[in-house]
Amino acid sequence: MQYVNRFLLICILLCCAINLQAQNSLITHLKNKLRVSENDSIKAYTLDSLSMYYMFYEAKYDSAFSYLTQFVNTGFALKDKKYLVLAYARFGFYYLNIAELNAGLDISLKGLQLARQNNITDFNATLYYDLSFIYYNLGDSALSMQNALKGEQALLYNKDPFYDIPLHLYGHISSIYADHGNLTPALRYLALLDAAAKISKERAANDISYYYWTNYFFDIDNYTKADSVISLGIASCKNNGDFLLTSFYYFQVISYFNKGRYRESISTARLVTDSTDIGTNASILGYVEASFGKLGKPDSAYHYLKKADSLQRIVRKRSDINQTRQLQFNQQLQQKEAEASLAIDSEKNKNKIRVYVFVTVLLSFLILAFTQWRSSMHRKRANILLQAEKEKVENTFKELTATQAQLVQSEKMASLGELTAGIAHEIQNPLNFVNNFSEVSTELIDEMNEEINKGNLEDVKEIANDLKQNLEKINHHGKRAGDIVKGMLQHSRSNSGVKEPTNINKLADEYLRLAYHGLRAKDNSFNVTMKTDFDETIGNINMITQDIGRVLLNLYNNAFYAVTERRKLEGIGLPAGQAGYEPLVSVGTKKVNNKIEIRVHDNGNGIPKNIVDKIFQPFFTTKPTGQGTGLGLSLSYDIVKAHGGEIKVETLPTGRQAKEGEGTIFIIQLPIVSIADSKD
Repeated sequence: MQYVNRFLLICILLCCAINLQAQNSLITHLKNKLRVSENDSIKAYTLDSLSMYYMFYEAKYDSAFSYLTQFVNTGFALKDKKYLVLAYARFGFYYLNIAELNAGLDISLKGLQLARQNNITDFNATLYYDLSFIYYNLGDSALSMQNALKGEQALLYNKDPFYDIPLHLYGHISSIYADHGNLTPALRYLALLDAAAKISKERAANDISYYYWTNYFFDIDNYTKADSVISLGIASCKNNGDFLLTSFYYFQVISYFNKGRYRESISTARLVTDSTDIGTNASILGYVEASFGKLGKPDSAYHYLKKADSLQRIVRKRSDINQTRQLQFNQQLQQKEAEASLAIDSEKNKNKIRVYVFVTVLLSFLILAFTQWRSSMHRKRANILLQAEKEKVENTFKELTATQAQLVQSEKMASLGELTAGIAHEIQNPLNFVNNFSEVSTELIDEMNEEINKGNLEDVKEIANDLKQNLEKINHHGKRAGDIVKGMLQHSRSNSGVKEPTNINKLADEYLRLAYHGLRAKDNSFNVTMKTDFDETIGNINMITQDIGRVLLNLYNNAFYAVTERRKLEGIGLPAGQAGYEPLVSVGTKKVNNKIEIRVHDNGNGIPKNIVDKIFQPFFTTKPTGQGTGLGLSLSYDIVKAHGGEIKVETLPTGRQAKEGEGTIFIIQLPIVSIADSKD
């Protein structure tokens, strides 16, 4: 076992040496690139890479600060301010790692403000990550979570060239949830972290995953898993030469100590104390000293206390240097921002001069244009008046068109209401039979049960026969209602504009009954004699069923209205209950050469000769105001014409002693078109 451990140690040291050599080679390459490059944007990204490498892999914060300062100066010099936004984001991360949280908060907020002012979205996720971690270390979990979630939303626009922000954001959000006992969302974000790590090109992706999984296991007190993962994480960090992430594991030392696991705290501390960051080592040694004290080993505690104090003096001295350097940098930053503001003001002044010149030229042009306008003022005034009149006429036409559309819709809705009332009445009759026979059948079953109990088989057979007859009647009337619904659905389905084979006799008969029952539903006293004479030799005719049905419904309603009005006039002066006039509406069809003729005849008062020629005009009506739109016959005329047919009217004005054959006859003629022709 001893040889195995030595072999593993040698492998880790060898990998570290290889990684260190690769890093040194990369840093040399970056420095050469910085020295020879003449492109400012390339210089900016090179300075960014150098600063981040010194922070992550060597923990040389003085070198990182030097390159970050150059990065900021380059960002101010560049016109595209996204580089300056990235430089602010890096400085926020730098201040976070040297525990200067207020300075990090200030410069990160400046970065967000600069990004908003210049509509920059590239590095907002990085800035929100910095702010979230800073607020977390300041003890404000609410603001930390708020900024972390904003960073997650900004990931869509994340273009950070150095390290994978989603890994850090997902892990950090999971830690905040786990700290507050919200384990379900914590696990969800850890799953997102693992998924991102699998596709990440960052070599420390697994190191980051190990770190946040360790935090989770500590929060749920699963020390077995925590022990396993923390060892993997520290070994992986050392293998990758990631000194910065290695230093983060001192938080695990704190977790062990706070959980009362002092031996594990000491064991983990010994794994991490080779970090190149003095501040990290000083903090770790402090927890080692405290752990030995808790274990009752004062000599060891005193030994580590002296080492911790020695490092703390260096840390305090470095902190003083950092604060002085930070103060100098803030002054330089303020000076740069002031110079940038002056440059912006100068550019604004130049823009004002450009505006003044433009306005002067514009005014000169306007004066010239005004002179030209006055020379042709009379001609343009006449054109303006003509244009105004034209617009007035167009607006009037639009209003008339809109009004016409509304009236057409009203006519359609009125027809629909009458049709619906007729359908309801048609279905109600068979439903009444079904309900009545069902009630009687229920009583017969009760009687049959009584006779069965008495043993009267003859009576039982008679009752059974009655039940059979009732069920046959229920079945008959149920089918009747179903046929009515089926037929109405066929006629009332949406108009596709496509002609289809239709039985004109059946269509005319159905709409006659529906119109009649629709009026009966409104007025129980309404009654009229209806006669039909259909030519059974007529086959199916190709037509738009719904449109022809609307024409027939309109003609039927007009006929019923005419006979109702005449009955009112004929009944004046007659004794109550005495009928002097019998309303009659008749419908007939016949085939005439290559046409189908439909006649709708009523024995009403007829139509005066002087208005017969006007009845098909839009908005013309003989009905009182409010009882008709004057569009029914106009729409019917258009529908019949669209079918290639013709609609005519014959009228015979009648007196008080009207006879059959008098009144009004509407004649519809439709061409016979075969199914094959209609398809062509």
